[in-house]
Amino acid sequence: MPHYHAVEATKAFKPVLGEYYQYDFTPFYKSIWNTINDCVYVEEDEDNKGIYWYNNKF
Repeated sequence: MPHYHAVEATKAFKPVLGEYYQYDFTPFYKSIWNTINDCVYVEEDEDNKGIYWYNNKF
């Protein structure tokens, strides 16, 4: 999703996610930096298909 539609997307996702919606107050530039440096790979949850988790360990 393009970053310039993040506000509209957030408004659309919040009602769907309900109590599962979470907000992170980390500034976007720090969050991107952390993801680039910490996220090694993404894997699907074995018990819940369709749910993915990032992992930073080999």
